Amino acid sequence: MKPLLSTAVPRTERLLNALTLLLLVGQVVLIIGYYAQLPETIPVHFGLAGKPDRWGGRGQLFIVPGLATFIFVIFWSIRQIPPDYYNMPTPLTPENRERQIRNTHEMLAMLACVVMIFMFWSLWDWIRSVSNGELVRSKIAPLIFIGLSILGTIIYYVRRAYTLK
Repeated sequence: MKPLLSTAVPRTERLLNALTLLLLVGQVVLIIGYYAQLPETIPVHFGLAGKPDRWGGRGQLFIVPGLATFIFVIFWSIRQIPPDYYNMPTPLTPENRERQIRNTHEMLAMLACVVMIFMFWSLWDWIRSVSNGELVRSKIAPLIFIGLSILGTIIYYVRRAYTLK
């Protein structure tokens, strides 16, 4: 079976993967570090107004790194799919194949990292607000930020794909 790419993973992609894994592990470390200081029952869901509308045990904080791990595995798994099944913005040719695949893999690594940054920040903000006794969290700005970050990342890499053809 022919390898997908002829050389090792580029430095940028390795750094993005390392940062993503660091943020993932950091979520667990953050929870463990604050766990004993948190009340037994904490708000686990906030409505659009930022007020809690569901309560649960502090162990539910571990759902966030669990979900983050699942998302990381999805992004990693997509990179294992043969590129012939990708929906590329430009046709793959023998001349551009490696450049296009690397661009796509880097985009997936960047998207995973952006999502992990948001999840880490969201978990930190949740723990901070609970440990400070705050029961109101404004989540509109972070949602806009994550949406624009994901959209901006996709636009950047799709435009780059056209220049790499």
